[in-house]
Amino acid sequence: MSPLVEAFDPTTATLSDLAAWTVVYTKGQSELSGGAPLTEELAERLRAGRAGEAWRWAARVAPRTPVQGVAELRRQHHDARIGFLRLFVTDPARRKGIGAQLREAVVEEARARGMDRLQSTVLAGTPGEPFARASPYLRTLLRLELQKQYLDEPTLRRCWSLAATPARGYRLTHWQGAVPEELAASFGRVMAHLLDAPGAALQMEARAWGVAQVREWERKVTEDGSQLVVGAALDCLSDQVVAATVSTVTGGPVADQHDTAVLPAHRRKGLASRVKATQALRVHDLFPHVEAMAVTINRENRAMLAVNRSLLYKSVSERLLVEESLTGH
Repeated sequence: MSPLVEAFDPTTATLSDLAAWTVVYTKGQSELSGGAPLTEELAERLRAGRAGEAWRWAARVAPRTPVQGVAELRRQHHDARIGFLRLFVTDPARRKGIGAQLREAVVEEARARGMDRLQSTVLAGTPGEPFARASPYLRTLLRLELQKQYLDEPTLRRCWSLAATPARGYRLTHWQGAVPEELAASFGRVMAHLLDAPGAALQMEARAWGVAQVREWERKVTEDGSQLVVGAALDCLSDQVVAATVSTVTGGPVADQHDTAVLPAHRRKGLASRVKATQALRVHDLFPHVEAMAVTINRENRAMLAVNRSLLYKSVSERLLVEESLTGH
């Protein structure tokens, strides 16, 4: 019997299907990215329609059996022509055609909505990499390293020592949620330099980072219910942001550490490690349930890999950012 794949609307799904869908999703996301929201937290947001714009599917090995495969398609924030796919199948249901049928449904929807490329991240090696490479139009954009910083006593002591010794002429700070109005413009100028990192141009496009764009970015990164925490360094002369790093926190035990950037004129002064140290300390203080920070880094970004080593991040696994052309070339 062929697997059954159907569009999944969490606002009308049965409670049992919603529970099964979120269990498969959060387990897969945790294995892939190091962290995920709590299943009940995700189910509540999905049921209430507070998880952002996305298209979702559920798959079963046969009718009236539990959901064992899930897929979610979103538009990339920086380019609406690029879709981003998350697809997870439970171990017992693999190699039964569920993943392939889910992927076909996603590709059809993406094309219908005007997307011409589909990106996803997969674990290097089996089973993720061979499954992704089934498409003849797939290419690997980046080789990435998933790392975790466990917020144990040795790590917190290391972060305290860095945060307590900012470079001369700088002040370390942080905020939770929206950037203070007086810092929004300078924070945007820092974020405009995210493209300076190796490989960043493959994941985002150059764009203006005025105050309006900062506010829209804040809305986007928290639309799934995540809490935003930013560590930053201010120039004492101008009292403006010159370095920053971003994290998001859910109810799960692992927070996501995202982008870090430093203005060119202020580099090689230890600011990146110190804003990340400040951020880790604030996440630990504000969210005692968080046990670790997870981050994905391009393996070519040697400078940031060195910063993370200084902050006691540990390598967990290797991932690939892959992109599939939907136009057949």
